Amino acid sequence: MKGLRLHMNESPYPPSSKSIEYLLKYAYEVNKYYVDELQQELMNELSKYVGEDVSNIDILAGSSEGLILMLTYAKVRNKRLVATHPTFHIMYRLVEEFEIPLKLIELTDDGFKLEYEELIRSSEDSVVYLINPNNPTSNILIEDPDILRKVAKKAYALFIDEAYYEFSQKTFKELIHEHENVAILRTMSKAFSLAGARFGYMLASVNFKKELNKLKAGFNVPVTTQAMALGALKDLSYALDNVRKIINTREELRKSLRSVGLKTIESHTNFVLIDVGIPCGKVSEGLKSLGIYVVCFEKIDPLKDKLSKYIRVTVGKPEEMMEFTQNLIKTIESVNPTKQ
Repeated sequence: MKGLRLHMNESPYPPSSKSIEYLLKYAYEVNKYYVDELQQELMNELSKYVGEDVSNIDILAGSSEGLILMLTYAKVRNKRLVATHPTFHIMYRLVEEFEIPLKLIELTDDGFKLEYEELIRSSEDSVVYLINPNNPTSNILIEDPDILRKVAKKAYALFIDEAYYEFSQKTFKELIHEHENVAILRTMSKAFSLAGARFGYMLASVNFKKELNKLKAGFNVPVTTQAMALGALKDLSYALDNVRKIINTREELRKSLRSVGLKTIESHTNFVLIDVGIPCGKVSEGLKSLGIYVVCFEKIDPLKDKLSKYIRVTVGKPEEMMEFTQNLIKTIESVNPTKQ
């Protein structure tokens, strides 16, 4: 796909040269399911990065494997899932396919805020899924860990998706030491530029990790993926520098959009949710004709009730965002003359 890929929440920057170095180092060992020294070194580096003991960490084939693990857990335990609405759009389809009862907690129309008391009430004996910061709304839903302590006490299990942790610096990982039923899901797809490698990890108590691992087939993360993740962790400054650049570009983008009267939601992620003022279908199609790909929620059934006038845009490089902004303004004016 040529053009601007602003619809996948990927990093615009390539992986670290260390990731490539370690990929090549272990490429000739893919005849094995795992390599002891690689896995040990990876777990030690991951432990240093997250500040948790190896016994509290489990690696995943992308954080999406963690979502499947969560749904499998809910299914075999015969529990309903509680999530916010909107939430990650894939979740609606997966819950339907797993035939799991779903309770949605509606975010407010004004700023997509979460009603905490309703979340706490609804969590009773349920598997609770919370993305913080949220996808697709980009905002932090919960700041106060005491709210989630109340949820964890009532819930059967609580899964907190921190896919955008590096951009928000907000974590509730301390809860895994206070509650046996809490898991934190993270990914290296965004900040570490490893979307195509599919590497994620989970933080949980030793007992909860063992319980969840009973539902896994094993040997789930390829040797080459582990090698690239290790290389990325060995070059942490590269990833964190890219995060800073993306955050700066994101805020410049939001400033530019505000200057022409377009509203955005405060973002703590690597994407921006933009209110284009009209149903977004014609806007996204107009951008697509110019080779610019964004997400339009008017076309996504579970989300169009809340987000039909919004597009989600991944933050790219500064020059890409300038190109996007110029073309977005022209496109909106062409499909909605009242904006001229």
